[in-house]
Amino acid sequence: MFKAETRKGEPVWNLTKEKMMVKENIQNCKVISLAPISRFKPINIGIVIDHSGSMQEDNAQMVDKAGNSLVYYDDNFQLVFPKGYVAPIENAKSAVKKFVSSFNVKKDFISIIGFSETVDQVLPATQDVSKINTMVDSIHATGTTAFYDALIRGIEEVKKADGVKVLVALTDGLDNRSAFKWSQVVELANKAEIPIYIVGLGNVNRDTLSLIAKSTRGQYYYTSSASSLNVVYQEISKQVQAFYELVYNSPNLSAADSTRQIELSFNVDSIYLVTNAATKNFPAEVVTVMAKKEKQKQYPLYGGIALIVLVASGTLLYRYQKRNANPVKA
Repeated sequence: MFKAETRKGEPVWNLTKEKMMVKENIQNCKVISLAPISRFKPINIGIVIDHSGSMQEDNAQMVDKAGNSLVYYDDNFQLVFPKGYVAPIENAKSAVKKFVSSFNVKKDFISIIGFSETVDQVLPATQDVSKINTMVDSIHATGTTAFYDALIRGIEEVKKADGVKVLVALTDGLDNRSAFKWSQVVELANKAEIPIYIVGLGNVNRDTLSLIAKSTRGQYYYTSSASSLNVVYQEISKQVQAFYELVYNSPNLSAADSTRQIELSFNVDSIYLVTNAATKNFPAEVVTVMAKKEKQKQYPLYGGIALIVLVASGTLLYRYQKRNANPVKA
């Protein structure tokens, strides 16, 4: 399994097996099949939503061009917003619901994790869009921020699933209530092989959020305006659905040789792409399957996320990152 995207984060959609070439230990291999995983494998998405008190306030809508405040407190000390004001939490709800609608819920599963000072809203993985929307609509902005705790809970929900597993998380503030640290989030996500896609809104620690996403093979997005959240979530939807499964004939039928150099290359729209050769150490369970299936001479390319990086020569270069996983096919 690999994920194809450009350096700008744009997914590569039009890969076909005729355009793909595979080398194992420098030897050319016949490509048997190549298919987008989203066509036949479930995608399991954990959606983490920040509903801390700051998700009620959008400074851009609370002052005029001269910097004068457009909000005031009424006699009951309740904050009154200007006419037409849309709180960030409402933009977030709308974006999340549209994001959910972009997936095939006959196959894919969604879980919802809402948080402020604690993780207080959890909807386990479901295909029931009505339940998902009801949960999202029930969330209101209040309290402080326990973002790392929410990520941990999200990972715990998603890791139970089969197929592609990802976490998509939104926060608009600095974590000030979590019992867990960001490093523990990264450790657990990598152990469960769950990339984290993070959306930072407004006043956030961009460096830390970016580091979490990068360290888990996910991606970080930032916007200063809640009105842009819909665009951001639609981009993430494309990223999450850009996974492929490739099956090829291996020239090496020996189960005793569990270390292989794997290189991918292909031609897309007249642009030649090639991976760096990556050493793949098959896990013990894979070697066992290989021993049983030597006569079939067919092996899947397991695990890994391929990231396209633009280099000076004008070609596009894949970086292949190892991930151990169970065989997709036997």
